[in-house]
Amino acid sequence: MNEQAFGFVDLFAGIGGFHHALEAQGGSCVLAVERDLDCQQVYRHTFPDTPLVHDIRSLTQNDRGDDRDLTEVGELVPDHDVLCAGFPCQPFSKSGFQKGVRDRSRGTLFYDVMTIVMAKRPRFVLLENVRNLAGPRHLDTWNGIIDSLQAQGYQVARDPLVLSPHLLSPSDGGAPQVRDRVFILAYRPESAVFDVNARPLLDRQLSLGWNPDDWQIEDYLDDDKDISDLEQYQLGEDESAWVAAWQAFVETIAADHLPGFPIWVDAFTEEPHVPPDTPKWKSGFLVKNSEFYVEHREVIDDWINRKWSNGQSVTDFPPSRRKFEWQARRAQPTRGDRDLGKLVLQMRPSGIRVKPPTYLPALVAITQTSVVGSRMRRITPREAARLQGMPSDLFALAGVRDSVAYKQLGNAVNVGVVSAAARALFSAGKAPWLATTVQELQATG
Repeated sequence: MNEQAFGFVDLFAGIGGFHHALEAQGGSCVLAVERDLDCQQVYRHTFPDTPLVHDIRSLTQNDRGDDRDLTEVGELVPDHDVLCAGFPCQPFSKSGFQKGVRDRSRGTLFYDVMTIVMAKRPRFVLLENVRNLAGPRHLDTWNGIIDSLQAQGYQVARDPLVLSPHLLSPSDGGAPQVRDRVFILAYRPESAVFDVNARPLLDRQLSLGWNPDDWQIEDYLDDDKDISDLEQYQLGEDESAWVAAWQAFVETIAADHLPGFPIWVDAFTEEPHVPPDTPKWKSGFLVKNSEFYVEHREVIDDWINRKWSNGQSVTDFPPSRRKFEWQARRAQPTRGDRDLGKLVLQMRPSGIRVKPPTYLPALVAITQTSVVGSRMRRITPREAARLQGMPSDLFALAGVRDSVAYKQLGNAVNVGVVSAAARALFSAGKAPWLATTVQELQATG
Protein backbone atom coordinates (compact mmCIF):
# COMPACT_ATOMS: atom_id res chain seq x y z
CA MET A 1 0.00 0.00 0.00
CA ASN A 2 1.33 3.45 -0.86
CA GLU A 3 0.65 6.77 0.85
CA GLN A 4 -2.17 7.79 -1.45
CA ALA A 5 -5.41 7.95 0.58
CA PHE A 6 -8.88 7.29 -0.74
CA GLY A 7 -12.23 8.66 0.35
CA PHE A 8 -15.17 6.51 1.37
CA VAL A 9 -18.81 6.94 2.34
CA ASP A 10 -20.12 4.77 5.20
CA LEU A 11 -23.88 4.16 4.79
CA PHE A 12 -25.90 2.45 7.54
CA ALA A 13 -22.68 2.82 9.48
CA GLY A 14 -23.68 1.19 12.77
CA ILE A 15 -20.75 1.44 15.16
CA GLY A 16 -18.14 1.72 12.44
CA GLY A 17 -17.04 -1.74 11.31
CA PHE A 18 -16.46 -0.59 7.74
CA HIS A 19 -14.80 2.58 9.01
CA HIS A 20 -12.29 0.68 11.17
CA ALA A 21 -11.39 -1.61 8.26
CA LEU A 22 -11.04 1.00 5.52
CA GLU A 23 -9.30 3.58 7.65
CA ALA A 24 -6.63 0.99 8.47
CA GLN A 25 -6.05 0.63 4.72
CA GLY A 26 -5.46 4.33 4.23
CA GLY A 27 -9.00 5.51 3.68
CA SER A 28 -10.63 8.67 4.96
CA CYS A 29 -14.37 8.71 5.67
CA VAL A 30 -15.97 11.76 4.05
CA LEU A 31 -19.53 11.02 5.19
CA ALA A 32 -21.32 8.54 7.44
CA VAL A 33 -25.06 7.85 7.72
CA GLU A 34 -26.60 6.17 10.75
CA ARG A 35 -30.13 6.46 12.12
CA ASP A 36 -29.84 4.63 15.47
CA LEU A 37 -29.11 7.11 18.27
CA ASP A 38 -27.15 4.63 20.38
CA CYS A 39 -24.97 3.72 17.40
CA GLN A 40 -24.49 7.42 16.71
CA GLN A 41 -23.17 7.87 20.24
CA VAL A 42 -20.48 5.22 19.72
CA TYR A 43 -19.67 6.35 16.19
CA ARG A 44 -19.28 10.03 17.12
CA HIS A 45 -17.05 9.17 20.06
CA THR A 46 -14.87 6.86 17.94
CA PHE A 47 -14.71 9.06 14.85
CA PRO A 48 -15.40 12.62 16.07
CA ASP A 49 -14.19 14.30 12.87
CA THR A 50 -16.43 12.37 10.48
CA PRO A 51 -19.56 14.18 9.22
CA LEU A 52 -22.53 12.08 10.38
CA VAL A 53 -26.01 12.29 8.84
CA HIS A 54 -29.03 10.86 10.64
CA ASP A 55 -31.10 9.63 7.69
CA ILE A 56 -30.03 8.53 4.22
CA ARG A 57 -33.29 9.88 2.81
CA SER A 58 -32.30 13.39 3.79
CA LEU A 59 -29.80 12.95 0.96
CA THR A 60 -32.09 11.25 -1.56
CA GLN A 61 -35.41 13.02 -0.85
CA ASN A 62 -36.47 16.58 -0.27
CA ASP A 63 -38.53 17.85 2.68
CA ARG A 64 -41.75 16.83 0.91
CA GLY A 65 -40.57 13.25 0.49
CA ASP A 66 -40.09 13.57 -3.26
CA ASP A 67 -37.02 12.14 -4.99
CA ARG A 68 -34.18 14.58 -5.39
CA ASP A 69 -32.65 15.04 -8.81
CA LEU A 70 -29.43 13.07 -9.17
CA THR A 71 -27.51 16.30 -9.65
CA GLU A 72 -28.82 17.56 -6.32
CA VAL A 73 -27.90 14.27 -4.62
CA GLY A 74 -24.43 14.62 -6.07
CA GLU A 75 -24.09 18.06 -4.52
CA LEU A 76 -25.12 16.79 -1.08
CA VAL A 77 -22.81 13.76 -1.02
CA PRO A 78 -19.05 14.41 -1.08
CA ASP A 79 -16.91 12.87 -3.79
CA HIS A 80 -15.59 9.46 -2.79
CA ASP A 81 -13.80 6.44 -4.22
CA VAL A 82 -15.54 3.73 -2.18
CA LEU A 83 -19.16 3.38 -1.11
CA CYS A 84 -19.76 0.83 1.63
CA ALA A 85 -23.03 -0.18 3.26
CA GLY A 86 -24.39 -2.89 5.51
CA PHE A 87 -27.81 -1.98 4.19
CA PRO A 88 -31.13 -3.17 5.65
CA CYS A 89 -32.66 -5.75 3.35
CA GLN A 90 -36.20 -5.01 2.20
CA PRO A 91 -37.93 -6.70 -0.72
CA PHE A 92 -38.11 -4.81 -3.96
CA SER A 93 -39.02 -5.44 -7.55
CA LYS A 94 -35.89 -6.08 -9.57
CA SER A 95 -37.48 -4.39 -12.57
CA GLY A 96 -37.23 -1.10 -10.74
CA PHE A 97 -33.46 -0.92 -11.18
CA GLN A 98 -32.91 -2.39 -14.62
CA LYS A 99 -31.16 0.07 -16.92
CA GLY A 100 -30.88 2.58 -14.11
CA VAL A 101 -34.62 3.23 -13.75
CA ARG A 102 -35.46 4.78 -10.39
CA ASP A 103 -38.50 3.19 -8.78
CA ARG A 104 -39.52 3.44 -5.13
CA SER A 105 -42.59 1.26 -5.58
CA ARG A 106 -41.54 -1.13 -2.85
CA GLY A 107 -39.93 1.36 -0.47
CA THR A 108 -36.56 -0.36 -0.30
CA LEU A 109 -33.59 1.35 1.32
CA PHE A 110 -31.36 -0.26 -1.28
CA TYR A 111 -32.98 2.19 -3.69
CA ASP A 112 -31.36 5.01 -1.69
CA VAL A 113 -27.97 3.31 -1.83
CA MET A 114 -28.33 2.96 -5.60
CA THR A 115 -29.42 6.58 -5.92
CA ILE A 116 -26.11 7.70 -4.39
CA VAL A 117 -24.21 5.23 -6.58
CA MET A 118 -25.94 6.65 -9.66
CA ALA A 119 -25.29 10.25 -8.58
CA LYS A 120 -21.63 9.86 -7.59
CA ARG A 121 -20.47 6.77 -9.51
CA PRO A 122 -17.80 5.72 -7.00
CA ARG A 123 -15.12 3.44 -8.34
CA PHE A 124 -15.84 0.73 -5.77
CA VAL A 125 -19.01 -0.47 -4.02
CA LEU A 126 -18.73 -2.79 -1.00
CA LEU A 127 -22.00 -4.14 0.42
CA GLU A 128 -22.74 -6.59 3.24
CA ASN A 129 -25.91 -8.32 4.38
CA VAL A 130 -27.24 -11.44 6.08
CA ARG A 131 -26.54 -14.69 4.27
CA ASN A 132 -30.24 -15.28 3.68
CA LEU A 133 -30.33 -12.37 1.23
CA ALA A 134 -28.75 -14.71 -1.32
CA GLY A 135 -31.05 -17.61 -0.42
CA PRO A 136 -33.74 -19.13 -2.64
CA ARG A 137 -36.57 -17.20 -1.00
CA HIS A 138 -34.98 -13.89 -1.93
CA LEU A 139 -33.77 -14.73 -5.42
CA ASP A 140 -35.62 -11.82 -7.04
CA THR A 141 -34.19 -9.40 -4.49
CA TRP A 142 -30.67 -10.72 -5.02
CA ASN A 143 -30.92 -10.59 -8.79
CA GLY A 144 -32.37 -7.10 -8.58
CA ILE A 145 -29.33 -5.89 -6.64
CA ILE A 146 -26.87 -7.45 -9.06
CA ASP A 147 -28.82 -6.26 -12.11
CA SER A 148 -28.95 -2.70 -10.78
CA LEU A 149 -25.19 -2.59 -10.27
CA GLN A 150 -24.43 -4.12 -13.65
CA ALA A 151 -26.82 -1.67 -15.30
CA GLN A 152 -24.63 1.13 -13.95
CA GLY A 153 -21.50 -0.41 -15.46
CA TYR A 154 -20.14 -2.25 -12.42
CA GLN A 155 -18.28 -5.54 -12.57
CA VAL A 156 -19.91 -7.76 -9.93
CA ALA A 157 -20.30 -11.50 -9.45
CA ARG A 158 -23.81 -12.92 -9.49
CA ASP A 159 -22.80 -15.92 -7.41
CA PRO A 160 -22.97 -14.97 -3.72
CA LEU A 161 -19.78 -14.57 -1.71
CA VAL A 162 -20.35 -15.74 1.88
CA LEU A 163 -17.52 -15.03 4.33
CA SER A 164 -16.95 -15.58 8.05
CA PRO A 165 -14.18 -14.44 10.46
CA HIS A 166 -13.55 -17.96 11.77
CA LEU A 167 -12.25 -18.88 8.29
CA LEU A 168 -9.56 -16.20 8.53
CA SER A 169 -6.40 -17.08 10.43
CA PRO A 170 -5.36 -14.87 13.36
CA SER A 171 -2.53 -13.37 11.32
CA ASP A 172 -5.03 -12.41 8.61
CA GLY A 173 -7.33 -10.64 11.04
CA GLY A 174 -9.72 -13.50 11.73
CA ALA A 175 -11.53 -14.20 14.98
CA PRO A 176 -13.11 -17.24 16.70
CA GLN A 177 -16.70 -16.47 15.73
CA VAL A 178 -18.92 -18.01 13.06
CA ARG A 179 -20.50 -15.06 11.30
CA ASP A 180 -21.66 -15.91 7.80
CA ARG A 181 -22.47 -12.78 5.83
CA VAL A 182 -22.91 -12.24 2.12
CA PHE A 183 -20.67 -9.63 0.50
CA ILE A 184 -21.24 -7.85 -2.80
CA LEU A 185 -18.00 -6.53 -4.30
CA ALA A 186 -18.45 -4.25 -7.30
CA TYR A 187 -16.09 -2.00 -9.22
CA ARG A 188 -16.13 0.02 -12.41
CA PRO A 189 -13.63 -1.56 -14.81
CA GLU A 190 -11.26 0.53 -16.87
CA SER A 191 -13.04 -0.51 -20.06
CA ALA A 192 -16.77 -0.28 -20.64
CA VAL A 193 -16.94 -4.04 -21.20
CA PHE A 194 -17.25 -6.37 -18.23
CA ASP A 195 -17.96 -10.03 -17.62
CA VAL A 196 -21.59 -10.58 -16.55
CA ASN A 197 -20.63 -14.13 -15.48
CA ALA A 198 -17.66 -13.10 -13.33
CA ARG A 199 -16.77 -15.35 -10.41
CA PRO A 200 -16.50 -14.02 -6.84
CA LEU A 201 -13.20 -12.31 -6.07
CA LEU A 202 -12.49 -14.48 -3.02
CA ASP A 203 -12.91 -18.07 -1.92
CA ARG A 204 -15.00 -18.77 1.16
CA GLN A 205 -11.94 -20.39 2.75
CA LEU A 206 -10.21 -17.06 3.18
CA SER A 207 -6.93 -18.28 4.69
CA LEU A 208 -5.66 -21.27 2.76
CA GLY A 209 -4.51 -24.06 5.05
CA TRP A 210 -6.10 -22.56 8.16
CA ASN A 211 -8.11 -25.01 10.29
CA PRO A 212 -10.91 -23.23 12.23
CA ASP A 213 -10.80 -26.00 14.84
CA ASP A 214 -7.44 -24.57 15.92
CA TRP A 215 -9.17 -21.57 17.49
CA GLN A 216 -9.30 -21.47 21.28
CA ILE A 217 -11.83 -19.01 22.64
CA GLU A 218 -9.89 -18.79 25.90
CA ASP A 219 -7.18 -16.86 24.06
CA TYR A 220 -9.65 -14.01 23.47
CA LEU A 221 -10.94 -13.67 27.02
CA ASP A 222 -9.85 -11.31 29.76
CA ASP A 223 -8.69 -12.66 33.11
CA ASP A 224 -11.64 -12.81 35.48
CA LYS A 225 -9.66 -10.88 38.07
CA ASP A 226 -9.45 -7.95 35.66
CA ILE A 227 -13.24 -7.70 35.27
CA SER A 228 -14.42 -5.30 37.96
CA ASP A 229 -18.10 -6.22 37.66
CA LEU A 230 -17.54 -9.92 37.09
CA GLU A 231 -20.66 -11.02 38.98
CA GLN A 232 -23.00 -9.51 36.39
CA TYR A 233 -21.63 -11.86 33.74
CA GLN A 234 -21.70 -14.97 35.92
CA LEU A 235 -24.63 -17.37 35.89
CA GLY A 236 -27.57 -16.70 38.16
CA GLU A 237 -29.11 -19.24 40.52
CA ASP A 238 -31.57 -20.65 38.00
CA GLU A 239 -28.99 -20.74 35.21
CA SER A 240 -26.55 -22.62 37.42
CA ALA A 241 -29.28 -25.14 38.24
CA TRP A 242 -30.08 -25.65 34.56
CA VAL A 243 -26.42 -26.29 33.72
CA ALA A 244 -26.00 -28.64 36.68
CA ALA A 245 -29.06 -30.62 35.63
CA TRP A 246 -27.87 -31.10 32.06
CA GLN A 247 -24.37 -31.90 33.27
CA ALA A 248 -25.90 -34.71 35.31
CA PHE A 249 -27.86 -35.83 32.27
CA VAL A 250 -24.82 -36.17 29.98
CA GLU A 251 -23.02 -38.08 32.73
CA THR A 252 -26.01 -40.35 33.38
CA ILE A 253 -26.70 -41.61 29.86
CA ALA A 254 -24.59 -44.73 29.40
CA ALA A 255 -24.51 -44.64 25.60
CA ASP A 256 -21.15 -43.91 24.04
CA HIS A 257 -22.69 -41.17 21.93
CA LEU A 258 -25.39 -38.71 22.89
CA PRO A 259 -27.99 -38.09 20.20
CA GLY A 260 -27.32 -35.24 17.81
CA PHE A 261 -30.99 -34.32 17.50
CA PRO A 262 -32.51 -31.79 19.97
CA ILE A 263 -33.39 -33.47 23.25
CA TRP A 264 -36.87 -32.48 24.48
CA VAL A 265 -37.84 -33.44 28.02
CA ASP A 266 -41.52 -32.88 27.18
CA ALA A 267 -41.22 -35.58 24.50
CA PHE A 268 -39.94 -38.22 26.94
CA THR A 269 -43.01 -40.48 26.63
CA GLU A 270 -43.56 -44.20 26.08
CA GLU A 271 -45.40 -43.47 22.86
CA PRO A 272 -44.72 -40.37 20.77
CA HIS A 273 -47.54 -37.81 20.90
CA VAL A 274 -47.71 -36.53 17.34
CA PRO A 275 -50.79 -34.42 16.48
CA PRO A 276 -52.07 -34.91 12.89
CA ASP A 277 -50.98 -31.47 11.68
CA THR A 278 -47.42 -31.73 13.07
CA PRO A 279 -44.70 -30.76 10.55
CA LYS A 280 -42.57 -33.66 9.38
CA TRP A 281 -39.37 -32.31 10.95
CA LYS A 282 -41.05 -31.97 14.35
CA SER A 283 -42.76 -35.35 14.25
CA GLY A 284 -39.36 -36.92 13.55
CA PHE A 285 -37.88 -35.30 16.67
CA LEU A 286 -40.87 -36.38 18.77
CA VAL A 287 -40.46 -39.99 17.67
CA LYS A 288 -36.71 -39.98 18.23
CA ASN A 289 -37.07 -38.51 21.72
CA SER A 290 -39.67 -41.10 22.65
CA GLU A 291 -37.44 -43.92 21.45
CA PHE A 292 -34.48 -42.43 23.31
CA TYR A 293 -36.54 -42.18 26.50
CA VAL A 294 -37.72 -45.79 26.28
CA GLU A 295 -34.14 -46.97 25.80
CA HIS A 296 -32.88 -45.08 28.89
CA ARG A 297 -36.11 -44.84 30.86
CA GLU A 298 -34.84 -45.93 34.26
CA VAL A 299 -32.00 -43.39 34.53
CA ILE A 300 -34.00 -40.63 32.85
CA ASP A 301 -36.92 -41.03 35.27
CA ASP A 302 -34.53 -40.76 38.19
CA TRP A 303 -32.96 -37.64 36.65
CA ILE A 304 -36.32 -36.02 35.99
CA ASN A 305 -37.42 -36.51 39.60
CA ARG A 306 -34.31 -34.95 41.12
CA LYS A 307 -34.39 -31.49 42.70
CA TRP A 308 -31.68 -29.02 41.80
CA SER A 309 -30.06 -26.12 43.63
CA ASN A 310 -32.97 -23.77 42.89
CA GLY A 311 -35.43 -26.26 44.39
CA GLN A 312 -36.88 -27.23 41.01
CA SER A 313 -36.98 -30.44 39.04
CA VAL A 314 -36.33 -30.40 35.30
CA THR A 315 -40.05 -30.35 34.55
CA ASP A 316 -40.29 -27.06 36.48
CA PHE A 317 -37.70 -25.40 34.25
CA PRO A 318 -38.91 -22.95 31.57
CA PRO A 319 -39.85 -24.73 28.32
CA SER A 320 -36.70 -23.57 26.52
CA ARG A 321 -34.54 -24.94 29.33
CA ARG A 322 -36.15 -28.35 29.03
CA LYS A 323 -34.51 -28.60 25.60
CA PHE A 324 -30.88 -29.48 25.03
CA GLU A 325 -28.67 -29.73 21.93
CA TRP A 326 -25.44 -31.70 22.16
CA GLN A 327 -23.13 -30.41 19.43
CA ALA A 328 -19.87 -31.26 21.17
CA ARG A 329 -19.20 -34.80 20.01
CA ARG A 330 -16.05 -33.71 18.18
CA ALA A 331 -14.61 -32.19 21.36
CA GLN A 332 -15.86 -34.85 23.79
CA PRO A 333 -16.32 -38.10 21.85
CA THR A 334 -16.99 -40.52 24.72
CA ARG A 335 -19.06 -40.64 27.88
CA GLY A 336 -16.03 -40.19 30.11
CA ASP A 337 -15.16 -36.90 28.42
CA ARG A 338 -18.48 -35.15 28.95
CA ASP A 339 -17.98 -31.93 30.85
CA LEU A 340 -20.01 -28.80 30.14
CA GLY A 341 -17.35 -26.87 32.01
CA LYS A 342 -15.01 -27.41 29.08
CA LEU A 343 -17.47 -26.37 26.36
CA VAL A 344 -19.33 -23.30 25.15
CA LEU A 345 -22.99 -22.95 26.07
CA GLN A 346 -25.73 -20.90 24.46
CA MET A 347 -28.95 -20.15 26.33
CA ARG A 348 -31.10 -19.97 23.20
CA PRO A 349 -34.87 -19.45 22.90
CA SER A 350 -34.88 -22.91 21.28
CA GLY A 351 -32.95 -24.56 24.12
CA ILE A 352 -29.52 -24.92 25.69
CA ARG A 353 -26.91 -25.69 23.04
CA VAL A 354 -23.35 -26.81 23.80
CA LYS A 355 -20.43 -26.67 21.37
CA PRO A 356 -16.64 -27.15 21.39
CA PRO A 357 -14.59 -24.33 22.99
CA THR A 358 -12.95 -23.37 19.70
CA TYR A 359 -15.01 -20.63 18.04
CA LEU A 360 -18.28 -19.10 19.19
CA PRO A 361 -21.64 -18.99 17.47
CA ALA A 362 -22.44 -15.66 15.85
CA LEU A 363 -23.00 -12.68 18.08
CA VAL A 364 -26.63 -11.72 17.70
CA ALA A 365 -28.68 -8.66 18.51
CA ILE A 366 -30.77 -10.45 21.15
CA THR A 367 -29.93 -11.70 24.64
CA GLN A 368 -28.36 -15.10 24.12
CA THR A 369 -24.72 -14.23 24.65
CA SER A 370 -22.47 -17.27 24.73
CA VAL A 371 -21.39 -18.74 28.07
CA VAL A 372 -17.81 -20.04 28.25
CA GLY A 373 -17.97 -23.18 30.36
CA SER A 374 -14.45 -22.86 31.77
CA ARG A 375 -15.50 -19.51 33.30
CA MET A 376 -19.21 -20.25 33.76
CA ARG A 377 -19.93 -16.71 32.65
CA ARG A 378 -20.98 -14.82 29.57
CA ILE A 379 -18.49 -13.04 27.40
CA THR A 380 -18.27 -9.34 28.21
CA PRO A 381 -18.81 -6.46 25.75
CA ARG A 382 -15.02 -5.97 25.74
CA GLU A 383 -14.52 -9.56 24.63
CA ALA A 384 -17.38 -9.42 22.14
CA ALA A 385 -15.89 -6.28 20.57
CA ARG A 386 -12.61 -8.16 20.21
CA LEU A 387 -14.44 -10.91 18.31
CA GLN A 388 -15.69 -8.28 15.87
CA GLY A 389 -12.19 -6.88 15.36
CA MET A 390 -12.99 -3.64 17.19
CA PRO A 391 -11.24 -1.91 20.10
CA SER A 392 -12.01 -3.58 23.43
CA ASP A 393 -12.73 -0.28 25.16
CA LEU A 394 -15.14 0.88 22.46
CA PHE A 395 -18.24 0.95 24.67
CA ALA A 396 -16.67 1.92 27.98
CA LEU A 397 -15.22 5.07 26.43
CA ALA A 398 -18.53 5.93 24.75
CA GLY A 399 -20.51 5.31 27.94
CA VAL A 400 -22.84 2.69 26.44
CA ARG A 401 -24.60 0.17 28.67
CA ASP A 402 -24.03 -3.54 28.13
CA SER A 403 -27.44 -4.42 26.67
CA VAL A 404 -26.99 -1.78 23.98
CA ALA A 405 -23.40 -2.88 23.32
CA TYR A 406 -24.43 -6.50 22.74
CA LYS A 407 -27.19 -5.39 20.36
CA GLN A 408 -24.83 -3.15 18.40
CA LEU A 409 -22.19 -5.86 18.11
CA GLY A 410 -24.84 -8.36 17.00
CA ASN A 411 -25.71 -6.04 14.13
CA ALA A 412 -22.12 -5.06 13.31
CA VAL A 413 -19.90 -6.08 10.44
CA ASN A 414 -16.67 -7.91 11.25
CA VAL A 415 -13.63 -5.71 10.68
CA GLY A 416 -11.25 -8.50 9.65
CA VAL A 417 -13.61 -9.88 7.03
CA VAL A 418 -14.30 -6.41 5.61
CA SER A 419 -10.55 -5.84 5.35
CA ALA A 420 -10.06 -9.07 3.40
CA ALA A 421 -13.00 -8.32 1.11
CA ALA A 422 -11.80 -4.76 0.50
CA ARG A 423 -8.27 -5.87 -0.37
CA ALA A 424 -9.61 -8.29 -2.96
CA LEU A 425 -11.97 -5.68 -4.39
CA PHE A 426 -9.33 -2.97 -4.63
CA SER A 427 -6.91 -5.40 -6.22
CA ALA A 428 -9.39 -6.54 -8.87
CA GLY A 429 -10.27 -2.94 -9.65
CA LYS A 430 -6.59 -1.92 -9.79
CA ALA A 431 -6.86 0.66 -7.04
CA PRO A 432 -3.74 2.84 -6.91
CA TRP A 433 -3.52 2.55 -3.13
CA LEU A 434 -3.20 -1.27 -3.11
CA ALA A 435 -0.61 -3.18 -5.13
CA THR A 436 -1.43 -6.74 -4.04
CA THR A 437 -2.99 -8.89 -6.76
CA VAL A 438 -5.87 -11.24 -6.16
CA GLN A 439 -3.59 -14.20 -6.89
CA GLU A 440 -1.07 -13.02 -4.28
CA LEU A 441 -3.88 -12.47 -1.79
CA GLN A 442 -5.21 -16.00 -2.27
CA ALA A 443 -1.75 -17.56 -2.20
CA THR A 444 -0.70 -15.86 1.00
CA GLY A 445 -4.07 -16.10 2.73
